[in-house]
Amino acid sequence: MLMTMPTSLDTVLDLALARTLVLRYVDTPLGHHHGLSLSDLALLLELRNAPDEKLRRVDLASRLGITPSGVARQLGPLERIGLVGRESNPRDARLALVTLTDSGRRIADEALVTAEEAAEGALKTLWNDAERKQLGTLLAAARGSSL
Repeated sequence: MLMTMPTSLDTVLDLALARTLVLRYVDTPLGHHHGLSLSDLALLLELRNAPDEKLRRVDLASRLGITPSGVARQLGPLERIGLVGRESNPRDARLALVTLTDSGRRIADEALVTAEEAAEGALKTLWNDAERKQLGTLLAAARGSSL
C-alpha cells in the first residue's frame, strides 16, 4: 500500500483533534479542583504576568488570540466570582483595565500546579519525549507568528 503525505488540511484537522484531546485532559481536573477552564486559567496567567497585574481588554485579547468581545464574555463570570476586577479610566471607557484580584492570584497559582500536571500527562499520552520537544519548538514558532 502506497503511503501519501498528509495534505495541509489533514494536518490542520489533526492539530484540531489534538487540541481537543489535550483540552479535555487538562480542563477536567481544572474544573473539578478549581472551578476553572484552561482558557480561564490562561487569562488569569496573562494578568499574573502583566505589569502591575493589569491589562487593557484589547491587549488581553491579543495575548490570548481571541477577539475583544470574546474576552468580555470570558471576563463576566470571572468578575462575578471575584477573580478579576475592573479599573475604569474616567476619560475613556476603552482604556479601562482588567485587574487580577487577590483571590484571582491565589486561584491562578493553585490551578497552575494542577494544570501543569495534567498537561504533562496529556502530552505524554500522545507523544514521546523527542516528539514533545519538537512540538514545543514548533508551537513556540507559531506563537510568534501573526496569522
